[in-house]
Amino acid sequence: MKKYLIATLAAGLIAGCGLLPGIGGQQVIGMFQGDWASVDKSKMRLALVGLTSSGQFSYNNQLEIKDPDVTKRYVLELPQAAEEGSYQVVAYSDEDANGKFGSGDVVLGNTCHKYLLYSESNGNKVFWVGTVQTLTVTKGWNGYDNKTQAAPYQAENYEGFDLYRTGQCP
Repeated sequence: MKKYLIATLAAGLIAGCGLLPGIGGQQVIGMFQGDWASVDKSKMRLALVGLTSSGQFSYNNQLEIKDPDVTKRYVLELPQAAEEGSYQVVAYSDEDANGKFGSGDVVLGNTCHKYLLYSESNGNKVFWVGTVQTLTVTKGWNGYDNKTQAAPYQAENYEGFDLYRTGQCP
């Protein structure tokens, strides 16, 4: 009985410190939308990737989840700090089986018009969010929906960042 109590307390401390993925830090939460039936789940991975000023994927500062929840939901913990810029969660097929998103991997879907913006300070900044835009952000992570074009916002959990299959964005 003592062993179980000690193990439970240790797990609680580790989780509370944010050392377990999906527990303790800011999170992106969403669902898999569209037809994912034809996807090889053994190769599917998630990554938080930066976007260049032309909207192309940048492989810097990515956070990998190797086993996404295939029950149509995912939770991805954001890094505490990143390079200033815009980011999206992408689902991809890990074609070279190296566990890293790279140029040879196939993008299966992304968060469409929803972006995560990381800023090193408060103020007006230029971000790629479908187009190049100047947005007023707060230091740290900000959520932004280019479809509604509401002001960027901060939250503990960025919910509703659903992943849509490529070509199936609403």
